[in-house]
Amino acid sequence: MLHHQVATSLLLALVAAPCVSGQSLVVPAANATARGTGGLNTLTRDSGNARTYMLGIDAAQHLAGLPIGAVITGLSFRSSITTSNPASWPAVDATWASYEIQVGSAIPVASWTGAFASNFSSPPQLVRSGPMLITTGTYSNNTGLSAPTPNTWGEFYFDFQTPYVYAGGDLGIYFTHGGSSIVGALFLDYVASNAANGFVAYSQTVFQGTAGASANACIPRLHYGYGAGCPGTSGTAPVLVSAGDLLGGGTARLAVGNAVAGQLGLFLLGSGRTQLPLFGSCNLLVLPLETLPFTLDANGRFALSQPVAPGILGTLDIQALTVDPGAPNGLVLANGVGFTAR
Repeated sequence: MLHHQVATSLLLALVAAPCVSGQSLVVPAANATARGTGGLNTLTRDSGNARTYMLGIDAAQHLAGLPIGAVITGLSFRSSITTSNPASWPAVDATWASYEIQVGSAIPVASWTGAFASNFSSPPQLVRSGPMLITTGTYSNNTGLSAPTPNTWGEFYFDFQTPYVYAGGDLGIYFTHGGSSIVGALFLDYVASNAANGFVAYSQTVFQGTAGASANACIPRLHYGYGAGCPGTSGTAPVLVSAGDLLGGGTARLAVGNAVAGQLGLFLLGSGRTQLPLFGSCNLLVLPLETLPFTLDANGRFALSQPVAPGILGTLDIQALTVDPGAPNGLVLANGVGFTAR
């Protein structure tokens, strides 16, 4: 509770601060508050059901709100509203022995084919690989919601281990996995794949596939921040994700991932950005006014939700610092993110 009070007081102190762009982006924008047209379970397929899936996003139609140089830290999705989904998913932790995501610049979406590699205009970046876990009850499904209201977003960010710096232009996102540890997959909210609308998808029923067939396009929420974290024991840096702007009030969400399980951490909160070398490759990215302590869970994650009342205006820059006994200085830092209330 004290953590929430401190965060709110900081936002109140920043009334009349200049507004900046938010740090999450829904594609297509029209579906930020409106459900899609159906559900697809390719990205969450279960035991024995390997899949490869690729999304293509036209920059002119969908990425105008993503600044050049923005650091994409993760992706989130939401449950489709359907009786095929349970009220809460997964019923137990779902793990994938290997789940890979590649992100890269793409050729014009109108020219895409089922040949995955040829849809990238240059070699993509591997942003995550290895085991992945979605914890019990991450996604909710409320079939009683009136159309067009969608389900809430699942607060899981597909664990980018290496954030991707957006250089502009069309974007390709390639997913592949070998099937999860459980029986039963979640149908994620989608819209129809449509090159004219600048949003397409292809899928194949193998791991690390090379060519697929046209598929419906799951609606993603892209999360981004600024600056770079510094690597620790695993060779990857912790990642900090923010859920975006608060328009007329709402709930601010922060999530730390890719850190060392059970260790202590601090959120560094301030109203200005910097690039101050601290130690090794670690840089301070925010001028801190306050800190909020937290403890990482058994998966090296921590999530914070903070209600923000309507009428509060301002910006808040945040970076996460965590203990990492295997790091050269015993500490590592994540990328920075910013919240805007307006």
